[in-house]
Amino acid sequence: MKVILAGSTGFIGGEVLEQCLQNSSITSITALSRRDLPLSVANNPKLKVTIVKDFLSYPESLLQDIKGAEACIWSLGKARMPDNDTARKVSVDYTLAAAKAFGQDSASENGKAKNFRFVYCSGGAAERDQTKTLWFRQDYRRIRGQAENDLLAHAREHQDTFETCI
Repeated sequence: MKVILAGSTGFIGGEVLEQCLQNSSITSITALSRRDLPLSVANNPKLKVTIVKDFLSYPESLLQDIKGAEACIWSLGKARMPDNDTARKVSVDYTLAAAKAFGQDSASENGKAKNFRFVYCSGGAAERDQTKTLWFRQDYRRIRGQAENDLLAHAREHQDTFETCI
């Protein structure tokens, strides 16, 4: 199975990458990254690192690199952002842009399309109910909850080709 991984330079994503490299059922990994990965993992033959300048736009060359992938593990983001606009851009806009771009090329098996799986590594205590009163980290929790809501809505709209796990 070919997998796309975003966020592989972070704490969670780095561990996800290590686990993917060790898993024999994963034959190929395309890591989308803002910067090069350490040589200790970058030289692995299962791994192709693609440097991405803009996570809102996926040019044809990048889509060709990920062609045939059956899943994406999205661990891009961090708990502390400089402001809410940046947090929303990284957590919601980048995530949804990727889901839409990657889900267009669903892997095909025996002429029948398989659902593309998008695994979203959200944040602790993310709140999907955007009207709920929150006592701590209100903005962060709502932004992560909004990302979850948007991904779930996208999955409902494309249920024949796309599924998401949060």
